[in-house]
Amino acid sequence: MRGGRAAGIAVLLAAASVSVSACSTGESAHRVTVTADPSGSDTPQSESPVEVSTVDHAGNRYRVVTLPVKEWDIRVEWPDADGVMLRDLLADEPDIVAATNAGIFSDDLTPGGLLISNGEELRGLNLNEGGGNFHLLPNAVFGVTEAGTAEVVESSQFDATGVTQATQSGPALLLDGEVHPEFNEGSANLAVRNGVGVSPDGATVYLAISLSLTNLWDFAGLFAQELGVEDALYLDGDISSLWVSGDAEPGPVDGPYAGVITVRER
Repeated sequence: MRGGRAAGIAVLLAAASVSVSACSTGESAHRVTVTADPSGSDTPQSESPVEVSTVDHAGNRYRVVTLPVKEWDIRVEWPDADGVMLRDLLADEPDIVAATNAGIFSDDLTPGGLLISNGEELRGLNLNEGGGNFHLLPNAVFGVTEAGTAEVVESSQFDATGVTQATQSGPALLLDGEVHPEFNEGSANLAVRNGVGVSPDGATVYLAISLSLTNLWDFAGLFAQELGVEDALYLDGDISSLWVSGDAEPGPVDGPYAGVITVRER
């Protein structure tokens, strides 16, 4: 959810998708679709080159894409200042094999914080205080380096040296193995959520989305307990989608996004 606040949630299970009402930092509502099978299956319609799995954790199911950084070209893209529809991006760049929205953005379709794409800083680091999930400190930056490693770093500690791709969002789910101090076990703050985590050695990136409504405590637990991740970042809420090659084409409400994490074969 843009800005971290939902105007309302209406879950409609039909044709393997979940339609949810979400809002931006400006509190304007949008109807969106999250690609998810109500049965919890994440099997693409045809074989995908990326590793896709369904992971059960704390009573919820999650779709997880596992990406060894040396094997996959992971980018952060913001191709259109007016926002990009996921299906349009895939039509323009047919070599993309996986994609997910890259973080919280404002209702003017600008990223909430830092965005680096192919070595170019398109938006600066945002260390301001404020409301909403983005500003639920600590927040963090997900980055990919020219050395072929990835990282999730607390925003005030981020160093752009050698970073070729990056997106800032918030809150941080995990930093150095510690769950965000504001998360509460058993919280009733439930939503579809997507995020990104990095293995302790920086060699593997995990993209994940919930296939049911979940809270931030359990979402952080997915990365820590099931994936062995020590550093992970919340990307966004009910507007989120995670597409992989073999899925149906994204729908007319998968977007617009101010940034997208994309994956290609090297």
